[in-house]
Amino acid sequence: MPQTIKRQLAIAATALFLVFLSIGILAFQTVSAAPKWLTPSDPNVVSYTDAIKYLDQSKVVEGTIVYTYVSKSSTVYLDFHDPYKGYFNAVIFSSNTKNFNFSPATFYMNKEVRISGTIKLYQGDPQIIVNTPAQIEVANMGFNYP
Repeated sequence: MPQTIKRQLAIAATALFLVFLSIGILAFQTVSAAPKWLTPSDPNVVSYTDAIKYLDQSKVVEGTIVYTYVSKSSTVYLDFHDPYKGYFNAVIFSSNTKNFNFSPATFYMNKEVRISGTIKLYQGDPQIIVNTPAQIEVANMGFNYP
């Protein structure tokens, strides 16, 4: 193969590589530019550490699930702090777990979430009772449930 053809093929291969690299970078920037939350500036959002200030109010509580527990009766607890005592948590009663077509304890573990509902006090701790997956939004996923 003549030297000029080899050089032209090398230049074409390099150009093609750079085109694919540019497309990959643009695709990554588009994905990474997606908002973290469906409603990024929701005024009802409060940190799980501040939830106790909003008792009997409908709020969206934000934080990361760091511990989950499923009781003998199949009630699911989603905890934002370990140990959970003294901090906000969410509870999915066994009668509502049928509304989830996945294991909430497994799926939400270690995920940053927003849980919406009325904050109530239970045994001294703020809590939201979750009835459906639509009450829980997972960060960076663009949807509320799998």
